[in-house]
Order: sequence, then C-alpha cells, then structure tokens
Amino acid sequence: MDRATVTKPIAVKANWDTRLEMRLTEPNAARVLNTLTLFRLARHEQSTLSRASLERWITDALAAKRLIKVVRGLYLNRMTTPPAELTEAAGWLRPGAIVSLQTVLGDCGAWNNFTDAATAVVPFSFDAVRPSLGTRSTQAGQFHFRGIPEAVLLAGREADRLADVYGYLRATPEAALLHWIYLANSPRSNLSAPPLDIDLDDLNLPRLQRLAKAMQLEDALNKWLEVKHAYDESPSVAEQTWIP
Repeated sequence: MDRATVTKPIAVKANWDTRLEMRLTEPNAARVLNTLTLFRLARHEQSTLSRASLERWITDALAAKRLIKVVRGLYLNRMTTPPAELTEAAGWLRPGAIVSLQTVLGDCGAWNNFTDAATAVVPFSFDAVRPSLGTRSTQAGQFHFRGIPEAVLLAGREADRLADVYGYLRATPEAALLHWIYLANSPRSNLSAPPLDIDLDDLNLPRLQRLAKAMQLEDALNKWLEVKHAYDESPSVAEQTWIP
C-alpha cells in the first residue's frame, strides 16, 4: 500500500499594509508618526512601495480612525495600546515642549476644571529666537503653549521634574504647579495665579519643596500657599468640603 502523501500547507505572506498595521499595534510602536516615518516603515515591509500607495493607505487609516491627523503630515497612532492622545504631539509642534499646567493637574485629580485643550510649556533662552507661543489649533484638538526660560525648566532632579511616560515630555504634578506659579509671577505672562481649590493631597509636598528651591520659587510658592491656607480655612470652603 502506498504511503499517503502529506501535503505541507503553503505559507502565505500577509500584504504590506497588514504587516505595517501589525507593527503599529505593538506596545513599543511609535505613538506619533509623520509621513516620512510611515513611508520608511512601509518600505521596510515592501521595498518597492510607491508614495501614492502609502497615501491611499493613510486615507483609509484616517477614515477608520486608526490614525488621527494632527496637522499635515503628522498623525496620532490609535492602533497601539493605549492609543496615542493629543498631548503626545506637543513636542512635534514645539520642540522641547513639556505637557504641564492645567492638563497635568487636571489629569492627576488635583484640579477639577477639565479642559480638553492640551497645555504645555516651551523652553527658551534669552539669547536665541523665541519659540512661537499661544494657541495652536489642529485637527486633533487645541494646544496652549507658554514659554519658560530653559534654566528654570531644567532646574532640579529630572525625577522630580518629569513624569515617567513613554515617547514625550510630561511634567510631574509638582512641576506643573510650579510652572503655573512661575508664569503667574512673570511680567511676560498674562496667566493668573493657580486656583486656590487645587487639592494638594494629590501632590508630593517634599518633591514640591525641593523643586521650588531648585527653581528659586520658594518665596512665590510660600506666598501662594499662605493665601491657599486662608482660603481652605474660610467657613464657606469648610462647609463645601465637610463630610459628616
């Protein structure tokens, strides 16, 4: 009797676009992408790929919300986990930008007034061209950029200044509050002082004091804390926060 012939299955290679999307779903995938990076990644999957083919894929990915367009040629990768958020594009729009202020304090729960705009601070030096500041509207959402001298932003330990996040710069809540206090005391800024209903229980007070000293903001912080303490002790606030 003839031995039965075993037919091996033929391996079928996925199309370049499928392989590209699989790559973009990986945990360490780029979270914010420009067209050049996408073209390089796509060419890695198919070396002869045309620019027109990639542009058609981008159009389909935008329609399916797999990519979110920020500005021309810049996209949020929504295929990775967790999906990229608006704030992560700040550094692409303004080099060196650090997500801070209302965004950070709101996200950590210290400030209750939610804003869907992304707030960030941008370093500058007095002997160089100033970065473009103010409001920047994009198709993905709105950014508010404010300038702070580079020496102030780099003062103190990095672990005190920057949150442990992947792919972009984000201030710790303590640094975000001090950025706000700095801007409120700067004659070049129109930002008012941080609201007094910020909940300091969500902040690391030793870290706050260390950073304030490094940033030479001890006096400004202490003055704000004095006003906040008086606010917290006022009868109207006590009535609102009292829990039986």
